[in-house]
Order: sequence, then structure tokens, then C-alpha cells
Amino acid sequence: MQIVIIPARGGSKGIKRKNLALVGGISLLERAVRSAGSAAADLVIVSTEDEVIADTAKGLGCVVHKRSKINSSDKSSSESVILEVIDELGSSWPDDSAIALVQATSPFISPKTINDCLAIAAKGKVGFSAASTHRFLWQKEKDWLPVGHPKDFRPRRQELPEKVVESGAVYAFNKKNFLEKKYRFCAEAVPVYVDPYTDIEIDNENDLELANLLSERFEIEKNFKITKTQKPKIIFTDFDGCLTNDTVQLDSNNVENVIVNRKDGLAVSRLKKLGIEVLITSKEQNKVVALRGEKLGIAVMQGLDDKVLAIGEYLKKVDLTWEQAWYIGNDINDLEAMKKAALSFCPSDAAYEARSIASVVLSRRGGEGVLAEIASYLERRK
Repeated sequence: MQIVIIPARGGSKGIKRKNLALVGGISLLERAVRSAGSAAADLVIVSTEDEVIADTAKGLGCVVHKRSKINSSDKSSSESVILEVIDELGSSWPDDSAIALVQATSPFISPKTINDCLAIAAKGKVGFSAASTHRFLWQKEKDWLPVGHPKDFRPRRQELPEKVVESGAVYAFNKKNFLEKKYRFCAEAVPVYVDPYTDIEIDNENDLELANLLSERFEIEKNFKITKTQKPKIIFTDFDGCLTNDTVQLDSNNVENVIVNRKDGLAVSRLKKLGIEVLITSKEQNKVVALRGEKLGIAVMQGLDDKVLAIGEYLKKVDLTWEQAWYIGNDINDLEAMKKAALSFCPSDAAYEARSIASVVLSRRGGEGVLAEIASYLERRK
């Protein structure tokens, strides 16, 4: 049996409710749960004392462990939390079960890293995520002294023994070994290497800012590299929540006003230069949508109860297929079109249902230039 335990305490000195902080528009907790859910785990458990975190975890389909008060302070160890989870939930788990401690504060955990650590644990060893390092380390004793090399000789880096630093993201071990030793490195340890750029732990606001920059720069590009999809001929996008921030202002005459982003207007021109058309689809029938389409010089389809049917008919009319189309959506009425498109996108603040099936979750929120973000990465692929 393979179990993932994610400790997610509500209290935090550096960042309030740190485990719910957003990286690339997705909370640290949801990121950890997504990775664990995509790994070969039989059970994903979130241990918390916080009601908001507990409700969030339940919404993500996790088993929630209600942590005791004694294990909810900033002095509580992860080991004590795991022991409590095993004591309360794990009596039926076989002794040879592989248990992975996954830290939500590492935002770029891959399912492969979790699987590799669990595979090592299944062999009775301890798998831990780590990054290789060739840096010269010093430590403070009475004086500052070098670690692993003498003070009077400067070896070449390639002559130094291989060193790793824990990434702090994943530790996996055998249940029986852990219960006997009561600490994570309860057997022979084997590092599982992670990409250097993912080796970051969120402890303060600076870490959070850096993680968001990394997300914007690397995550969507990685998705493009993984995907074999060719450049599209057309991109369909929902209006409310994608090209707007999904809010409406009403004036004294009951006239609706929405906020759009000039970056998306420019992005339409950039995409056209790449040979890609853009078309707005909307469930609502609204003059604002028509005016925005007219301003951008793109077609608009409104009042759509069945977007898949309407888009399919349009594609047939212009002699294109779903394999040549991408779709940007943000809510449940976009799901079927997202599933049909060759590649689907959603803003970072889209409904959970949309985020869970999107090929790519964009780093920007609705109305913050989602088309511009896609245009930037397509331009890099030229």
C-alpha cells in the first residue's frame, strides 16, 4: 500500500495560512494534492487543525486528518504528525506500506518524484528528494571551517565527492521502519534528484515571489514542451472570466460595464501575425461582448447553450477540425469544449472543475491578459 501524508498546519509566522498561498494562481496545498493525486498513491491524507484548510482538502478529494492541539504548534515535528496519523488512521495499513511525507511548501513537486521516492521506500529504504550541489560549504564551530575539504587546499569542484541538499519536498519510508525508529531517515537513504529550478521551499514573502516568477517562466513552457500539439489555426475563448475579471459594474441606468485588458487587444494582433485567428464564445447575449469583438476585429458567437455544437459547426464551415483548435475557458459551461480542443487553457482563478481538466493553467487571472500570455509562449516557439 502507498500512502501520501501532507501536513498543512494553519498557523504560520512568515505568511498567514501559508499552505493556502498562491503560486501561479494555485494554492500550495492544491499543488501538493494534485501531484500526490497524479502519483501512484492509494491514499492521500491532509493533516491539519485549520477548518479552512480542512474544507479545501475535502473539496480536493482528500482524506482529512484532524490534527491534535499538541501537534499543531510551530514546534511540532513532522514525525510527530505522521505518528499521530498512523495511530489514528493506519492500523489496517500493512507493515510494508510505503509512506510519503509531502511538504506543501515545496510548490513544484512532480508526481514522478513522489513515485520514485515511494518505490525506494517499497524496498525498505528511504527515498528523499534532493538537488545536487558542487558548492563549497563552511560551518561555524569555534571558527568558520570548511566542510568536506581542507582549509589549506582548494580542490577542483570535479574532485569533490558528490553532495546533495535535501529539497524538503518528499520523504518516503517503510511504515514498520518508521514506527521502530520514529524519525524519517529510519533506513538507508537514497536521494531522488529534482530539477534545480524546482528546489525551492516557501518560508517567507520573498520565497513566494520567486516561486511565482518561476511558475510564470517555466511551468507553462514545460506544458508546451510536453504537449505534442501543433500550433493552432484558431483559438476560441470564453468572455466573462477569461477576457474580463468576471465582475460586472452596474450604473444608475442598470447598464452593465466590464473591465477588459489592453494586453489582450494587442495579443489578438500578435496571434494573427502567427496565422492564428481568435474567436469569442459566450453563453450570455450581451452588447458588451459584441462591442469588444468589434473593437478587436474578431468574430463573436453569443447566446450559446451548447458551445461544442456551435464551435463544431463553425469549424466545419471554415474547413478546420477540433485538432486545429485551442480553447480558453474558466467555468463549468466550458468543460466540454475544453475536452474537445487539442489544447485547453484556463486562467489561474478559474473554477476548480476547469483547472482540473485544463491542459495548461495560466499564471494570469481572468482579465489580466490571458491571451497575451499564450501569445508570448507561441512567439517563443517560432
